Amino acid sequence: MLSSSSRTRRPDYVRPLRTFTGHTDTVRCVAFFPDNRRLVSSSWDNTIRIWDLETGLQTRAPLTGHTDVVRSVAVSPNGDRIASASEDHTLRVWDVATGELLYDPVEGHASGLWCVTFSPDGRRIATTGDNTIRIWDASTGGLVAGPFRSHNGNLYSLTYSPDGLEIASVANDKTVRVCDSDIGQMLVGPMEGHENDVRCVLYTPDGQRLVTASDDGTIRVWNVITGEQIGEPLKSHTTIITSIAISRDGTFLATAGPSTVMQIWNLSTRQEASTILRHANDVSCVAFSLDGRYIAGGCCDFRIWLWDASLPYRSQSSVNELAQQISTPPPIPSTPVLPQLPLPPEIDESETVRHSPTTVPLPPSPLSSIGVIPRTQNREDDQEPVVPAKRCNNTSVDTTPRNRTPSQKNRDGTELHRARGIGRFTAISRQFIQRSRRHRNKSGKRSGSPAVHVSNPSGSAQVNLDSDSASHLEDADEILFLCCYFARTKRH
Repeated sequence: MLSSSSRTRRPDYVRPLRTFTGHTDTVRCVAFFPDNRRLVSSSWDNTIRIWDLETGLQTRAPLTGHTDVVRSVAVSPNGDRIASASEDHTLRVWDVATGELLYDPVEGHASGLWCVTFSPDGRRIATTGDNTIRIWDASTGGLVAGPFRSHNGNLYSLTYSPDGLEIASVANDKTVRVCDSDIGQMLVGPMEGHENDVRCVLYTPDGQRLVTASDDGTIRVWNVITGEQIGEPLKSHTTIITSIAISRDGTFLATAGPSTVMQIWNLSTRQEASTILRHANDVSCVAFSLDGRYIAGGCCDFRIWLWDASLPYRSQSSVNELAQQISTPPPIPSTPVLPQLPLPPEIDESETVRHSPTTVPLPPSPLSSIGVIPRTQNREDDQEPVVPAKRCNNTSVDTTPRNRTPSQKNRDGTELHRARGIGRFTAISRQFIQRSRRHRNKSGKRSGSPAVHVSNPSGSAQVNLDSDSASHLEDADEILFLCCYFARTKRH
C-alpha cells in the first residue's frame, strides 16, 4: 500500500466539501430542507437523521420508530415536517422542531412502501406500495384519494407535477404513466421504451418534460403532453440507476447507481459533464439543494458526501471557452504602417526608347582592333528575326519567341536598322580594299571598272568608289578601320 505522502492527491475542486458520518448502514435516501442549511437522510439502519450543512453535525438525535429499512424521506415545502416511508408498511410524519410524530403511524398499504412525496402546496402526501398509489392528508394522516392501480406491477417511484394536478409513476412493468392527482384517472401513457424495470421519475422544473431512469442503464426524456420520447436515450456507465435529481434551473441531471462515480448530465446538450464526483463506495441516492449550491450523495460506506454544485457549471464554462478559442482564429498582429512613397512616372512603352551609347576611345592601332564581322543579310522592316532552332537528342525545338510586347518589337526594329547600317559599311570597306590592292599591284587605273554607288542609311548622299583621287586610295585602310570600329561600337 502506498503511504499517504506518496499518493497523488486529487485537485481541490473535485474533493467533497465535507462528509457526514453517523449512519450504521447504507444511506438509502437524502433530501434538502427549503432553507438550504439542513439535510435529512434515511438508512438501512431504520433511522432518520437531520444534518447541519455548515458543520456536518447532526442537529438532534436520530428519529427512530421504524422497524425496517426506511426507503424514502421527504421534506414539506415549508420545512416543518418530514415524511418517511418504510418497508414496515407504515408512513410516519415527524415534527421537525420537536422530533416527535405528529400522529400515529399511518397504515393502509398491504406491503412495504417504496416512495413518499409532498404535494407542491404541502397539504397532501402521496405514497406507493402494494402496486397502488394512495393520497393522504398531511395534517391528519387520513386517506384522501386512492388506492389507484395504474400499473400492472410493483410501483417504485412517483412525483407530483409542479402545479400539483398530476402524478407521474413508474413500475417494474417497464412503463411510465401520468394520472390525475385527485381521482387517479390516467392522462398520459403508458409510455413505453425502457427495456427493464423503471425505478426513477422526475418532472423538469418547467413541468413540460419527464425524466426517467431504468435498470436497463438508460435515461429517457418524455414529452408530458404527447407522451413521446424526446431524442435518444442517455446511456449510463452503470447497468442500474437507483436515484436521479434535477437542478433547480433544469440544466443538470445527477444519477446514482452501483458505482463510485456520481454522473452529471447536461439536459440541454444531452452530454455528460466533465466533472467526476468520485466516492469511496457505491452511490445509492442523490439530491440537489433548492438554491443550487450543493449536491448530496448517499453512499454504501454509510456516509453522506456533500459536493459543490457549481462544479458542473464551471466545467461547462471551461468547455465553452475552449470551443470558442478553437473556433475563433487568433488576432493578426498589427504591423507599423510604412509611409507611402510616390510612384515613378509611367513609361510609355509604345515609343522607342533610345539610349545614347557610351563614348569609347579609339584604339591606338587600326590593324590590332579590327575583328571579323559576319555578313548581315537584308530583311524587310516588318519581318521578325528568326531564332535558329535548338537540337536536343536529335529533336528540333522551335525557340521563336511568342506573344512579344510592343517594347520588345521596338527594340528588335532598332537592332534591325543597326544591322543594315553595319552591312552597308562592311560592303563599302571590302570594295575599297579590293580596288586599293589592284591599284597598288598594277599602279594604274583599270578601265571599265564599274562605279559602285551605295546610299547611306539616311539616303542623303552617295559614295563614288570609282575615283582616281589619290586621297581615296591612301585613306582606304583608314576608312576600313573606321567602318569596322563603328560596327563594333554600334554607331551609324
